[in-house]
Amino acid sequence: MPTTRRSRLRSPAGRPAAAAVLALVLIVAAGAAWDPSGLLAPVGGRGLPLLGAGGVYRWAPLLVGLPTMLLAAAVPVLAIGGGRTQRARWRVFLVTWTAVVGAVALAAAVTGFVSALPLIGPHLSVGSAFRFAFATSGFAAMKFLLVGPLAATAAALAHGRRPMAASSDERDTAGRDPQPDTVAPAADRPASAVGVCVAVMFVVVTLAAATFGASWWRGGPVGYAFTGLLPAPSAAAGPVGYLCGVVLFLGVFGAAVRALQRRIVRHTSSGVAVTVWLASTVAGLGIGVVSAVAAALASTGLRDAGPDSWWIGASLLGVGTGIGYGIAVGLIGAIAAAVAWRWRPARVTARLAGSRRWAVGAPVVVLLAAVPLVIGSSAAPGPRPVAPVPASAGLQRLHLLPAATEDGLPTIGDVTGRQVILRGVNVNQLIDYHLRDPAVAATEPLTDADFAQVAAMGFNVVRLGMSWSRLEPRRGEFDRAYLQQISTAVASAKAHGVYVVLDMHQDAWGNALARPGEQCGGGTSPTTGWDGAPAWATITDRTLHCQFLARDLAPAVATAFGNFYTDRDGIQTELVRAWAYVARAFANEPAVAGYDLLNEPGIGANPPISSGLLLGRYYDAAITAIRDAERAGQGFAHLVFFEPSVLWSGLAFDVAPPPGFTDDRQLVFAPHPYSESITMDQSFGLTIASIERNLTVSARAAASYGAAYWPGEWGWFGDPAVDGASVTRFGAAQDRLGIGGAFWVWKQGCGSPETGADAATSGNLARIDCVTGAAIPPPTGFTQPLTRAYPRAFPGRLDRLEASAGDGGLTFGATVDTDGADCELDIWVPGEAQPQLATRGVGDAASVKVPGGWRVTGCARGAYTVTVTR
Repeated sequence: MPTTRRSRLRSPAGRPAAAAVLALVLIVAAGAAWDPSGLLAPVGGRGLPLLGAGGVYRWAPLLVGLPTMLLAAAVPVLAIGGGRTQRARWRVFLVTWTAVVGAVALAAAVTGFVSALPLIGPHLSVGSAFRFAFATSGFAAMKFLLVGPLAATAAALAHGRRPMAASSDERDTAGRDPQPDTVAPAADRPASAVGVCVAVMFVVVTLAAATFGASWWRGGPVGYAFTGLLPAPSAAAGPVGYLCGVVLFLGVFGAAVRALQRRIVRHTSSGVAVTVWLASTVAGLGIGVVSAVAAALASTGLRDAGPDSWWIGASLLGVGTGIGYGIAVGLIGAIAAAVAWRWRPARVTARLAGSRRWAVGAPVVVLLAAVPLVIGSSAAPGPRPVAPVPASAGLQRLHLLPAATEDGLPTIGDVTGRQVILRGVNVNQLIDYHLRDPAVAATEPLTDADFAQVAAMGFNVVRLGMSWSRLEPRRGEFDRAYLQQISTAVASAKAHGVYVVLDMHQDAWGNALARPGEQCGGGTSPTTGWDGAPAWATITDRTLHCQFLARDLAPAVATAFGNFYTDRDGIQTELVRAWAYVARAFANEPAVAGYDLLNEPGIGANPPISSGLLLGRYYDAAITAIRDAERAGQGFAHLVFFEPSVLWSGLAFDVAPPPGFTDDRQLVFAPHPYSESITMDQSFGLTIASIERNLTVSARAAASYGAAYWPGEWGWFGDPAVDGASVTRFGAAQDRLGIGGAFWVWKQGCGSPETGADAATSGNLARIDCVTGAAIPPPTGFTQPLTRAYPRAFPGRLDRLEASAGDGGLTFGATVDTDGADCELDIWVPGEAQPQLATRGVGDAASVKVPGGWRVTGCARGAYTVTVTR
């Protein structure tokens, strides 16, 4: 009678698998009970129920992810216990550890894919969901590189010391144990199994390199991390990197297969499948480590960069990407190898000997290896060229200009063909913040005087925060009075020559999450409540309102975002409608530079599903609604600013929306590079990414989308006399990249959640005295670097931009390569003393006094330079 699975697990051969499964269950339970953030537990987390109502993503981790993880971990361990030869405990340990890492990655991939299935439609394809789920699965598995040895130790201890007797289904018809020295047929020897496994994986890897693997490293959700020579089996790695990656992956894979087949796994179809799966997991880890090292080495030597530990970020991103790749090709390869082994001609291997084997195999190898090199990889499409039009009065409409060089970025420009550097501040005075004390206002009134002062500091843009909770206080009802406040602010900014980026602002989901009386423990504290979504759109499923380390690491915040990303009760659809309402109102307004779709989006109920994929789905839905509204209002396509999740603000890297999440080409990547300021690493005395590193990596991320780059928020909040040096460094890095950005924040009310209850002042730029309510002049430590000279608008390709803080000095050069663009040059220079100009290639150069400084104008043609001194 055949042995049942249950008896198999009870047998000596099955005890290691049973021990590993039990250990994993205990690890999952411990994580769910003790993890205060809910982020480290593979299923659920403290305050995140294992099962929840409201969508697949709430029950998929337990009902799909956990069984997948336990089964994928048990099967390989069972396979190594299936023979009678005693395996050393250390071999059982290593195999179990590898199996656990691969199992967790597979569980994360399957769970993420299943969770996304209900959202498949016009804004999310099946292929995108599948690729993203597997490409990011390795990040969940990385946790088990650390805790996996616990399960591996349990399996090794359960394995026992003495040789195991053969199970009933392994004995011959006479009831005798199989003889250990029995010689297998030639085709079944380990060498044959190794050959089949390597051959199958070679085919899988080369075909993957030209298909889904082409966007696995570069072009994927963390492609910005990989620069320089990339040894990876991907067409995007270039010919040398691709060939190195294939050789490296197959080399590690072949060595692992040989070790497994010679001493550990049986030579059966199932044994071959397990061999390929385990070996591919090991090879994926190996290629991940090598790509991480290459990325870290290639990122050294940034100009004028401060010291950092970017190798940490590069390691996390590289290793996670490699593991995900390993289990993706391993799953395909395991199935293919099992079929190939089962149906192989018995005498093919023996016949194809010596030169005949090479004569047949070599051409096939060459042809398959050449496929990715011929196909290559395609870069993200950038903006289409648009013929310049003559300038009109006032502010010009903005759009994207194509990259000036092959490796450059698209830039923000106006319809006359000039590049425009948007430099300014964030304005939060229309945001609906939670009131800690109803007697103390969270914001200051927004008046025309604010925009006059903004313009007098040389800024030409504000990022104006607005709140969904005020825009749509009741479901389906938009507040016209609030929209009028926004319109008034736009008109005032326009009158002072200042553009406006309309920002759908939120922090920690919304002010309805405030629970000052929540009973919290385990190093957590009650959520304080911030701003964003209305109460009717806040669905937390009775999860804990307790935050760990940061406001976004609270189960209630994660659940609210998880329900938003999965469009629970249509709440995401409502925010998309709100964007259409706003876009229709400003369809023809050139002073509106564009729309920032969501400030610092939350990470969602993660793990195992990552928010990046579904965040991209929301972005595409919002962009579609905005474009429809602009057409209905007979307007034009404004710029669309989009952000990675809040993790980028806290860590300087993130699993971002996958490139290609939208077909729109008026995109601006707008992360918040807070490195060396308020990133989480600063709490531990560590800098993962320096100021310069963050800006450079962000620019690479923008390139992967075919987007322009604009830091939507950045700033420092300590003593300006000390932090001014950091602001100066940030400004110098901006100038080297030729970008602008928006400093946080213009004014901040004393009742703001960002202001301490006992603070004497509020804000960091136009500050407020919280005792008297009087305005405090902006500190020179910040104003000098912030108001430095820069070209507001200029024709041509930027060649050089260097400005000195404090004295108004500027060295600026560009080249006009095309005809038809407006030659008008517009440069801001701070200070009262008239600047001294030295120009080349600029006609009719002049300086005109304006409030706070000077505007330098002229007509620039060809290669030109402007030098400003005092």
